[in-house]
Amino acid sequence: MDMLQQSALMWKEMTEYSYLLTYGYKRQLYNINLTFSLGDYPHLAGFQYAKDITLQNYNSGKVIDRILDRKITLEQIQSAVQYEKMIKPRLQAIIHLKEALDNEFILYSYMPKMYPFYTSIKADYVIASHFNIDDFIFIIKSSEQDDNKCDFLCCSIFEKGERNYESNQRTRTLLKKERLHIPVSYTHLRAHETSLHL
Repeated sequence: MDMLQQSALMWKEMTEYSYLLTYGYKRQLYNINLTFSLGDYPHLAGFQYAKDITLQNYNSGKVIDRILDRKITLEQIQSAVQYEKMIKPRLQAIIHLKEALDNEFILYSYMPKMYPFYTSIKADYVIASHFNIDDFIFIIKSSEQDDNKCDFLCCSIFEKGERNYESNQRTRTLLKKERLHIPVSYTHLRAHETSLHL
């Protein structure tokens, strides 16, 4: 199984889970319920950097199945000019996503104005993992209308390059981490919990 297929399979597996992260700040507890959607995979895998190649126009939610069926191949993606710089680091990070979240990582509040460089990434938090590979996972609230909602999605994920996305960011003390299995029937969620404590 090649790198593209490994990343697609990993992301598909991740859609069956959510991660509930609880951190403390100024004597208050905050929850981040991190979920994963099939439709987010093409963007996170860097397909937007492959505009110079011709790929069949598939619905974003079906791209993973098309990769696993070999209708989209690594050879096609590798022919993109920006493959090495912009796509490969994202595929690598997705492959290691579950082990990054299941092991120790550092949670930061994301403050892009504090970087010594410009970035267009818009997010609320950044996770820095140094387990196996150095990678960064940016997470963003899925609904801007409800400030009390704690559901979040990944907006970007990539292996560490020249830029240090931990630079000048504020760490948050992670108090608890739970991986929750999401069964077909959401009402049975509590029966399928798996807790991972730091």
